[in-house]
Amino acid sequence: MNTPPKRLAFKYRSGDPATLARDLASLRDATFYAADRHTLNDPFEGRFDRGPLDSQFDAIRGLVAAVTPTASIFLEAVTAAASEVLEFVDKSGVFSLSYNPLQELIWAHYGGSHRGYCVGYDLEQLVEFEPSVHQALDVQYSNVAPVLRAFDLISSESQVDVLKKMLGVKSKPWAYEEEVRVITVPPGLHEHDYRAVKVVYFGLRCPEGTRSAVMEVLAGRGVAYKQVTSQASSYALHTKELPDQFESAPKYRQTVAPISVGAIYPDYLKPEQKQYAGYLYKAAEIVRREPYCQEVTNVDFSGSESKPGKPIIYVHYLRAPSKYVKRLFSLSDIDKQYKALGLPPNDV
Repeated sequence: MNTPPKRLAFKYRSGDPATLARDLASLRDATFYAADRHTLNDPFEGRFDRGPLDSQFDAIRGLVAAVTPTASIFLEAVTAAASEVLEFVDKSGVFSLSYNPLQELIWAHYGGSHRGYCVGYDLEQLVEFEPSVHQALDVQYSNVAPVLRAFDLISSESQVDVLKKMLGVKSKPWAYEEEVRVITVPPGLHEHDYRAVKVVYFGLRCPEGTRSAVMEVLAGRGVAYKQVTSQASSYALHTKELPDQFESAPKYRQTVAPISVGAIYPDYLKPEQKQYAGYLYKAAEIVRREPYCQEVTNVDFSGSESKPGKPIIYVHYLRAPSKYVKRLFSLSDIDKQYKALGLPPNDV
């Protein structure tokens, strides 16, 4: 399967003793906190110009009222739908990150004047854990507030359009942050795939105790570590690799989940699929070792994704009570990932 290039997004942490335990717990438990927009530090969050919106609705209301009562009822329904979209935005949470792990001002403002650290997340992996709940949004910077119009509220992508305007635009003085946001519904604490954490940068003044504490809660997860550095002759920030103090720790969340009875039905395969039957079992072996897999429930060929001579296999697995996830594999994906497991060829 084709994989898009990975983007890393960074969350700066102050390392302040008052919040360090909370932030370490978030790393340990693979959670992030999406704040209600009204609690964010910019008082202009969500500001937009709704003058054109109100004018459009007033004009339409006057027009349809003169035509027929039925049209007026229709308008009121559209107005109610628009209110629901606006309420959706108000029910959303914001987890703010930056694309830049070496931004001098962010280290000063959010990184505890370099006493803290900066966590690098794979943005795609962070969002896809709950794709119906989480959405990544690049912040745009402007000297004027965005304008909200009726079409934004009644288009097929109304929620996305309004989110972009109300939560995805800030004034230009904030542009140095290079911000990307994960928007959630509702606000509050959300779980993510622990493997989304790829790297941690430690500030110039970060204490050894903080570095050790971060590495300890992330032990066994394959996270890379970097120390921020700066030469005396320059203001530029650089990094150097840091060894993982817990490199010998057991791999985190190693598990082999069960495969449910009847998950694979080789007898019902089409003639052209039978030659690939062994790949069904190999795909199941791969997924049952997925850290969040509780049970493999169904393995088969995808009718919609497969092409002649290029079958695609899907695997459904249970991640949590009533929470099912589907993974897709090409045959080359399966060959590569199964080989990496180190299992004997005749295991399946």
